[in-house]
Amino acid sequence: MTKNRIYADSGNSPGVGSVTEKLGSGIQCCELALSSGSARTWEHKIKNAQKARDIALRFVHRFELSEHEARRVNQRLTHLKTLLEELR
Repeated sequence: MTKNRIYADSGNSPGVGSVTEKLGSGIQCCELALSSGSARTWEHKIKNAQKARDIALRFVHRFELSEHEARRVNQRLTHLKTLLEELR
């Protein structure tokens, strides 16, 4: 079975920047949830962080990224995953 992968142009792909921004937003949501005493804030921030993670995972599975881009996205994904595990 052939995978439907889209090859990103050399250099920074436009989508990579928005995905890393989304991951940064998810990381920030986790950090805010960790510092908040409100269960309602926790739920909302965790949901936003999980959404950011899901978007990034779909992106990396659909696109062929350069080594630098893949490393950048994977570092943020790993950081976000660690924060989400802390919140559980």
